[in-house]
Amino acid sequence: MDIIKNTKWSPGKVIELSSELEKPSPFYFGYDIEEKFVAQLEKYTPDKIFFFTEPHLFELYGKDIYKKLEEKFPCNLEFVPPGEKCKYFPVLEEMCENLIAKGASKKSILLAFGGGTVGNVVGLAAGLIYRGIRFVEIPTNMTSQTDSTLSNKQAVNGKTGKNHFGLYHAPIFIWADTKYLKSEPVCSRRSGIIEGIKNGFISDPSFLDYLEGVLNPENHFSDDEITELAYRIILSKLEILKRDPSEKHYGIVLEYGHTFGHAIEWLEEGKLSHGESVSFGMKIAAELAREMGFISHEDVERHYYLIENKLGFNRLLPEHITTEKLMDAMIADNKKTGEDLRFVILERIGQCCDPEGDYLITIDPQLVRRIITNFIERQNSKRSSQTSEMLGWKTKQSHSDVQVVTTRN
Repeated sequence: MDIIKNTKWSPGKVIELSSELEKPSPFYFGYDIEEKFVAQLEKYTPDKIFFFTEPHLFELYGKDIYKKLEEKFPCNLEFVPPGEKCKYFPVLEEMCENLIAKGASKKSILLAFGGGTVGNVVGLAAGLIYRGIRFVEIPTNMTSQTDSTLSNKQAVNGKTGKNHFGLYHAPIFIWADTKYLKSEPVCSRRSGIIEGIKNGFISDPSFLDYLEGVLNPENHFSDDEITELAYRIILSKLEILKRDPSEKHYGIVLEYGHTFGHAIEWLEEGKLSHGESVSFGMKIAAELAREMGFISHEDVERHYYLIENKLGFNRLLPEHITTEKLMDAMIADNKKTGEDLRFVILERIGQCCDPEGDYLITIDPQLVRRIITNFIERQNSKRSSQTSEMLGWKTKQSHSDVQVVTTRN
């Protein structure tokens, strides 16, 4: 990977990357670069700006940039429901109808200020209205800055699974300011970093070495360190997109761990983040690859080490998720190419299997079921062990308290 090492990320310094599409979208990246955003937007001479965000993001960061926009353009402030709640047809329909009613035109620009969910629903609306109008993404968390904005996949969820309805619609440009990452909750930040770990496993073992050196379970980073980390994760994905910008052939490897992960996320109904769900999915996929004879026990253990020890995603799979529930949820996965269960599977670290020509491999459902059952049983065993340790600690403390009281008497 061609990486600029030891970059000094001074405030206001902007690096221009490419989304690697056939008609690429410019990707502007840096730390504290907000002052240069309006000048960039002016080049596109919009007649109106529609600024979409979540209420808490507007209070945190959006007010400042919105005030700057109001000084230059006619602006409309539009709020969307937080998180996955905005990725449903009723929200999309209301958004589209409101845009028409408020005079959106082919010269207008929609701004998606927020995470991947905001970008998804705004990007889909932009792709549908008048068969496509312009939009810009301003990603505000690690996942959206390093992963979702690069894919140009816009979608909403259906009744039986994630991202069932959507299209490809590219923004005119992406503006990623890592200043917004400073206040990101740790769990959300981990959700973005997990995609970088995934990129290393599927494409670049040397990137895993880098991550092992810089990650820490507390997720403590300086401004310069978090900017450098985000930059390198972006580059790790762009290397994959260079081979398949549309993610319809080789690019499907980016879905490693996602078939399991999406099913877990769906079953949890928003109580687990996308990234944490994928972290479980990657561990199950690694166990499956080992059982099939592709990767070693040490390779599987490296998944657990990076995800749990270095990143800090070490919670146990929720108890109510059973093998059958997970199997049923995967049947409705949005990558289906037929009736069979098909997965992205590692052939070795840095390389995915391609026996059927599309980097998805058909696997006997009984084998998948067995691997899931074994994984869940190990999770439950850990849970029982942790419970026993906690009860033992409480009993010891109780005895200690009694002993202290007895001594005092």
